Amino acid sequence: MRVRLFLIIFCIFLSSCQTTSVRQNIVEFSEKARPNDKAISNSQDGYRSRIQRWKSQNRLYVVNPKGNAVDFKYEQNEKSLILEKELSEGYILSYLFYENGVIKYNGKAKDGRFNKNINDETLFFTHSTGKSIVSYIVGHAICEGYISSIDELIDWPMMSNTLYQGQRLRDLLNMNAGDIHTVHKRSQYIMGSNKHHRDLGLDRIAALLDGTKKMGDSVFYNNVLTDIIANYVVFKSGDKYNELMRSIFQDKIKIKYRISYQKHRRTPAILKFSKYWGKPETQASYSYQMTRTDFLRVAVAMMKDYQNQTCVGKYLKQAQALALKWPKYRSWGQKKTNLHNYAKKYGAQFYFDFYGMDDRNIIATIGNNNQNMLIDMDNSRIIVTNSAASGWDQTVFMINPIRDGVLPK
Repeated sequence: MRVRLFLIIFCIFLSSCQTTSVRQNIVEFSEKARPNDKAISNSQDGYRSRIQRWKSQNRLYVVNPKGNAVDFKYEQNEKSLILEKELSEGYILSYLFYENGVIKYNGKAKDGRFNKNINDETLFFTHSTGKSIVSYIVGHAICEGYISSIDELIDWPMMSNTLYQGQRLRDLLNMNAGDIHTVHKRSQYIMGSNKHHRDLGLDRIAALLDGTKKMGDSVFYNNVLTDIIANYVVFKSGDKYNELMRSIFQDKIKIKYRISYQKHRRTPAILKFSKYWGKPETQASYSYQMTRTDFLRVAVAMMKDYQNQTCVGKYLKQAQALALKWPKYRSWGQKKTNLHNYAKKYGAQFYFDFYGMDDRNIIATIGNNNQNMLIDMDNSRIIVTNSAASGWDQTVFMINPIRDGVLPK
């Protein structure tokens, strides 16, 4: 019996060591990092390896294309020496400028820079742009009747003894749920655990949150909360969840390539302790992977909903109306490398009210290292960027072009 127990513990330890080792080979650059091409190439290789590993572990939720994608119309790229320079030697890996149904600039990192060239089938991690995608899914869940409204009170047996039970869904979406005392400041760890939150099933997270109460209502931006929201949608839609996801990504957005998200790791079977073990409502996340043009397809779908005042469009407008003051806004005029410093408000996982454009209906989704979608609802203008690092000027490449409709020269 002792030998068997030792072997079980040793296997768990070995698995943990292997996970750590693999992660150390994947470089998700810090905000201040300025990597060279070799480091960027290694990072991109690492991301591809990560996707393959999750696939082999059955930790990918996948929506495949239906074959109904509509190809974009393209114009010849406008001359932009500064964009060409950035794509030749900088951190932007993909730059798409879309206006009134046409891609007017289709930029990719120069061929030969990396081990594998960037192309239309390259899968990019959304990072926190995935938070906005989760919110967009919430809007559809409301419109399909799975969730009553943005003000629905959370009533979720798995979370019944946590601070989230009884709160308005709106407060979770706006990240003012009073959970600053439950999540580590790095925003990926639940207090009481040294594991990344996706290495825990949501049933385990619920157990760690047992007995917690809401503390305050200031905006506390963190990664754990969006995964909780993603799983709330799974809980509310039940056995219709897959149908909901297909209707959004296949029938509405009309993705051209496979999209996926990383699922939470199941709590180890020998530590199984709850009736929710392994259920779908313990595994969803905002960690999506998709291609550059499918990023744009998502942004176009959001824009059309907003402009056409569909049910989901009204959800986006409600999010805009109820948005809260964003604490990371900076009013000073020096150039900045993070788009979120330009936003004055944050609501339902989107950014609003951008510096110098207070009178414009502009919505942004923002991910680590600038996986960004900046959408001008008034002028049918969108900029989508996929980037290896944050070291490029948001004023030059994002704010001015979306404001003026003119690319930097």
